[in-house]
Amino acid sequence: MTTENTLNNLKNKASELGDDLQLKAKEAQLEGEKALDGAKHKVEELKLEGEKALNDAKHEHAEQHAETKDRLEQLKAEASHKFDEAKVKAAELKHEAVEKFDELKVQATEKFDELKKKATDTLHKFKKDDQA
Repeated sequence: MTTENTLNNLKNKASELGDDLQLKAKEAQLEGEKALDGAKHKVEELKLEGEKALNDAKHEHAEQHAETKDRLEQLKAEASHKFDEAKVKAAELKHEAVEKFDELKVQATEKFDELKKKATDTLHKFKKDDQA
C-alpha cells in the first residue's frame, strides 16, 4: 500500500507541476495580449487627439486650414509610426510568450519524466524489497 501511496503522491506532484506550468504559460500569454491591447488603445487615443486637434483648429482658425491639414497628416504619420512600433512590440511580446511557453513545456516534460523515473525506481525498489 505504501508503494501505491508513494506512486500516487508522485503522480499528484507531477500533475500539480503540470497545472502550475500551464497557468504560468497562460499568464505569459495574457501579459502579451494585455500589452498588445494597451498599445492599440494608445494608438487610438493618439488618433483621437489628432482628430480633436484638427476640429479645434478648423473652428478657431479657418484661415489656417492648409496648416491644419499638414498637422493632421503629421499626427496621422506619428500615430501610424506608433502603431507600427506597437505591432512590433506586440510581435516581440508574443514571440517571448511563445518562447516562455515552450520553455515551460520543456521544463514540465523534464520534471514529469524525472518524477516518472523516480516513481518507477521506487516501484522497482519496493518490488525487490518484497521479493527479498
